[in-house]
This record gives sequence, structure tokens and C-alpha cells, in this order.
Amino acid sequence: MTGDDGVTPALDGDDLVAAVPALADIGRMECRTVANVGSPSVSFDMLLEGLAWAHRMVDDGAAGVIVTHGTDTMEETAYLLDLLWDRPEPLVITGAMRSPDEPGADGPANLLDAAIVAASWQARGAGAVVVMNGEVHRAVTVTKTHSFAMDAFASPWMGALGRVVEGVFEPVTRPDGPCPAALPVPQRVVNVPVVTPALGCDGEVLRQLVVSQDCAGIVIAGMGAGHVPESYLDAVDVAAERGIPLVMTTRTRGGRTGRTTYAYPGAEIDLERRGVIFAGLLQPLKARILLGVLLGLGASRQTIADQFEMRGFSL
Repeated sequence: MTGDDGVTPALDGDDLVAAVPALADIGRMECRTVANVGSPSVSFDMLLEGLAWAHRMVDDGAAGVIVTHGTDTMEETAYLLDLLWDRPEPLVITGAMRSPDEPGADGPANLLDAAIVAASWQARGAGAVVVMNGEVHRAVTVTKTHSFAMDAFASPWMGALGRVVEGVFEPVTRPDGPCPAALPVPQRVVNVPVVTPALGCDGEVLRQLVVSQDCAGIVIAGMGAGHVPESYLDAVDVAAERGIPLVMTTRTRGGRTGRTTYAYPGAEIDLERRGVIFAGLLQPLKARILLGVLLGLGASRQTIADQFEMRGFSL
């Protein structure tokens, strides 16, 4: 983005590559602009189009693929692509916290780091990763933690996958076991609402959603370890009766949903008995993406529960 009176999308891939001559030392870059919009306006269809292009590129011999993306929704895009990326070649998402017109613009350095990671054999098999401010983060754990800071992206409860140091990708952590297999690419990703209970809420928003004809699933950003007020419980029961999957996450920025600690009405033991699916360590925005993909694939409730168990409780 550039501009004199507030920045707007203006540069394409070729412009970004031309601004970083050192990219030529890494390899030949081939660019395509899928869309040029502010990241709040990125759509699922745009991402599926970009994913199809990325598949074609690695099938034609590319060592890896870089997706440049606005930072507002970067963590959601990264997780969607990670769920569907079934190639060993790295898929790297990067962007910038400062525009090219600002002093200390970080875009060129981030793009160069992204290319280093995309070409690194050590990044093979890691799925989709986010590269920002010299750090490399797994798509499943990364989140934007600040609206303006240069180090806005972090994996608060797991730590970074690695760093780019002196032109080399250096991994520092690895998942304990093999990553779950990629999901099939759906024809569409279902738009899933997120409901966030707060002190004094009466549950009316959830109540209206569960009786809506076009609501296929809902994510709840619950209090604490995944709790709701008692005023929500009638809507929870209606969702179960109508076969609408409710996925419980925590609105806190770290930790997982509970399983066996709290039993009062609206806590995890009670909600599980009512048919609520728990997302574990998946934060609300990531859980929404996973549920949307699974609904787009026509998954059963049991399959949805199994996928959240596998992907949410063993990162």
C-alpha cells in the first residue's frame, strides 16, 4: 500500500519483487496478483484461487510459494491455507506493518526473509508459515498481538517455529508429532459467525442465530476455559436439536478450553453433555476457519468433533 493521504492497495507482485534486488540471489521469482484489496476484504474465493495457483506452481517445479497479504486477516488466511496445503514445499505468508513510504518500512526485509524460508529445505513439510519481523510462525499458532508494532505477530502459547538469521532459516521448535494431513479443498468455505459472551449478556445473539435458516455452524469465544452464562443454555439446546454444530473456544489469548474442571451450568462439563464441541488450543478465528472448511466439505458432526480433537488438542 502507498499513498499521500492515507495508504491504499497500489503495488502488485512485480513491484514488490523489483524493490528487493537481493531476491535474485535466491532464485527466479514468478508473480501473480490474485487480488489487490485491503485484507479485511479478502474473500474465501480469492484464497481458494490463490491456493490453486500455488498448487500449479509447485507442480511445475517451484521450490516454494510466497503469499503477500495485509496483516489484519493474515493469521486467518495462513490457517486456511495450512489446512488445505498438501505439498511438502513451503507456503509462506508475509506482509508489512509499515508502508513503503514510511521510515523503516519492513516490507522488503519481510519479503526477502519469506523467500529465504520458501527456498529452505528445513521448511519443507512445515505447511503454511507466517514470516514477519525475522520470525517464522506456524499458521496454527500465530496471531496478531498489536495494531501497529513491528513485532505484532507472535505465537504466545507455543513460541516461534524459528528465525531468519544471516540469510538462513534456523528452526528452533518442531511439533511433537506429525502434522495432521491436509483436508480436501472444498468447493466453498462456509461463513461461520463467532459469538463472544460478555458480562451481562442475555444470549439473544446466539438465540437468533440458532433459529436462522442459513446458520450452518457457530463458534463461541467463551469466557475462561470455554464457558457461557446460564442465559445461553436454551439456545445451546436448540442448536443441538437442530443439528447445528456449536464449537467452543476461549476468548483468552492463551491456553486451551477445559474438559473436566468446571461442572456448573454453562461450564465445560455441562456444555459437553449438551453436545458442544470443544476446540482445545484453537483460538476463535482459527476455529471459525476449520469449521467453515469442514461444513463446506459436508462433514458430519462426528467428523467435525474428531477434527477438532485432532487439530485442537495436540498442536
